[in-house]
Amino acid sequence: MRAQSLATQYAPSLRLVAAHFALGIVGFVAFSFALFFRAAFVHGHFFQPQILGLVHLCVLGWLLPITLGALHQLIPVVFEAKVRSERAPWIALALYVVGASGFVAQLWSFSFGDGFVGSAALLVLALYLYLGNLAATLWHGAARTLTGACVIAAFLYLSVAAGLGFALALHLHAPYLSIDHLRLLRVHAHVAGFGFFGLLIMGVSYRLLEMFLIAYVKREDAGWFALAAVNVSLAALVGYHLLAPSSRLLTVSVIAAVLGIGAFLVQVSRIYRARMRKRTDLPWRHTAASFSYLVVAAVIAVIMASMRLDSAVEERLQLAYGFVALPGFIGSVIVGQLHKILPFLVWFHRYSHYVGLREVPAASELLAVSPQRVQWFLMHGGIAVVALGLLLGQGALRTCGAGLLLASSLLFARNMWTVYRSHP
Repeated sequence: MRAQSLATQYAPSLRLVAAHFALGIVGFVAFSFALFFRAAFVHGHFFQPQILGLVHLCVLGWLLPITLGALHQLIPVVFEAKVRSERAPWIALALYVVGASGFVAQLWSFSFGDGFVGSAALLVLALYLYLGNLAATLWHGAARTLTGACVIAAFLYLSVAAGLGFALALHLHAPYLSIDHLRLLRVHAHVAGFGFFGLLIMGVSYRLLEMFLIAYVKREDAGWFALAAVNVSLAALVGYHLLAPSSRLLTVSVIAAVLGIGAFLVQVSRIYRARMRKRTDLPWRHTAASFSYLVVAAVIAVIMASMRLDSAVEERLQLAYGFVALPGFIGSVIVGQLHKILPFLVWFHRYSHYVGLREVPAASELLAVSPQRVQWFLMHGGIAVVALGLLLGQGALRTCGAGLLLASSLLFARNMWTVYRSHP
């Protein structure tokens, strides 16, 4: 598929996609600010109000809005079907902003009253409205591909994660679960992180990398294996936490996850080797860095599952694991791809009509290279230093790294605003 097909008659309005991107960019800055001011206190067990607040601010404020916006652009284009309804995502966005804001604020303060449950209900309603609209769009798509299978599976996992999250919110409001809620929380986190974001990134990466690197790979067996392995890993993990806490199930889950990640990277390497565009750009380097974080997260998971650790060491590993997986792996992919997607959309909607009539810049020329390069170094330097501070239990390192990440988020917001306000 050519890069020019990133925007066609099937795509929704730029305003719809840009509104979700804008919310996510604001969320990235807000998360970075919050992390900078509280980094010294991010230690100990993960079930603390500010740690849970930071995690959900990262996911609900930054990662998920941009992902939802990108899906509304990519699914219609990839599967050649118009968005079932453009009104539904606007309604969902309004519900999402109110629900997510209230949910994060009350989770941060551990206020589990009626407002907490109400916010969670609005948030879940918004997610199901998004999913219903996107699934209806996907259902009418002509193609049934590896990317399509990954996206469908990711949607199913997001629906499960949302349901589990609401169940946990109800339990915190008025305890009713007979199982340990921390086990359910771990399932919720992995279903959302590995099931939804992981499979979605895998499936979409195959297509986007082919588009942006100008490559075609017919052989997809490694990609299908990765999809199957992730499903096996999550099924074993659910069984371990909710049905029978057997070490064998945990071992199966970890081994399947590692094999799935390995197979995914094999499929990506095939695409990279087949590329016609030999020179890679900074957005690709964000993506390449994200794959490194994925490997690091897998290594940490293996260590935690296979070794008897002191409780303090295990707590540090758990926090590092979550940080490397969320801002590291998922955040890097999102930031990298937004550097490609937004310039192209702005170019398509505002400049393409003048092609042949006057001189127009290329999409890649809407943003200078130097601010992209500085943002890359700030972001990945910050992620590395924060992760090291979490592993070593050093608050000064965490604060230093969070400062770099904050600077990168502000520069990223500036870069995206520069692109969005570009006009002929």
